[in-house]
Amino acid sequence: MPRILSAWVMCCLMPACAEPREEQDPATAPTGASVGASATDSPSTSSATGPTSGDGDASDTERLDIAPAPDVASGDGCDAVDLLFVIDNSASMGTYQQALADAFPTFIDQVFATLPTGVSVHIGVTTTDFWCTPESCECAESTLACQTDASLAEVEAHYAPPTSGDNGTNGGQGRLYVYDGLPFFETSTDDDPAAVTAWFSGAATGAGEQGCSFEMPVAAAGYVAHPSNEATNAGFIRDEGAVLLVFFLTDEPDKSPEPTATYLESFLAAKAECGGADCVISGGLIPSCVSEINQKSWQFLEGVSNEPVWSDITDVNAYPSVVGDALSVAVTDLCETIVPAG
Repeated sequence: MPRILSAWVMCCLMPACAEPREEQDPATAPTGASVGASATDSPSTSSATGPTSGDGDASDTERLDIAPAPDVASGDGCDAVDLLFVIDNSASMGTYQQALADAFPTFIDQVFATLPTGVSVHIGVTTTDFWCTPESCECAESTLACQTDASLAEVEAHYAPPTSGDNGTNGGQGRLYVYDGLPFFETSTDDDPAAVTAWFSGAATGAGEQGCSFEMPVAAAGYVAHPSNEATNAGFIRDEGAVLLVFFLTDEPDKSPEPTATYLESFLAAKAECGGADCVISGGLIPSCVSEINQKSWQFLEGVSNEPVWSDITDVNAYPSVVGDALSVAVTDLCETIVPAG
């Protein structure tokens, strides 16, 4: 069962079917994606590189066995950790962005204190926006029963993947948000975490509230490792020997138009040599309804990690326990199971 915290413990998972999606033009799909694939059930298992067939969902393939926990004291375990935060930058998100920034110091302090010395750490932020440009943003969308009430045509009209061109938006289309001249912050568990804490606070709140109301965190995660975003994102995700965390902060259900399996395969391909989903942790501060109906954002979080660490976004009092405590434990626990690179 997923790790579910709201205050301390909340919610049971109630699986349901996701809405059908039309097939996507292969020209706009992330590299390695199986066009036309769907994830109508919440994936409970994943392959090393994501879905392998366009006919099945992400649960059609077996999950690799996790290697026995290595002896961290002897130098085994992960030698890198990559932390990706997908932050909703639409209107109404300022309070939640600040609450996440406030909870981050507890998280990073505990991660640095419990990981082995000398572990390289990358922290990056991207947004949920795939439409707004620096000059304009015209988005009007609402939800009903934890789904968008817009038609697929309306959703696609507000979806400009990076394969169609860079729209110039900082942190948009799956690009990392550049703050203080850095697309991501690189540090080490040997360093003072104060510097990365200051950078993350600025990046998380700097994402702002000017993004499109068609929030697409799943697409953002799927495109972070895509070649079309290499100019900004190159070097952020390490494969062998590295833990990868993907964390959603959003108060809306996902509106990404392509099948969930498309984004899952693209994302997990970045961890193929490490072991795919066996090297990934997922989590989020999200609407509780997305797990109850198996909405697309929940399909993705479970597809990359069968125990997402999460809470309802509106319960800001739970942020320290979810991010500061549970998420830091998940990162350090997974690090112990990973064989160092090389």
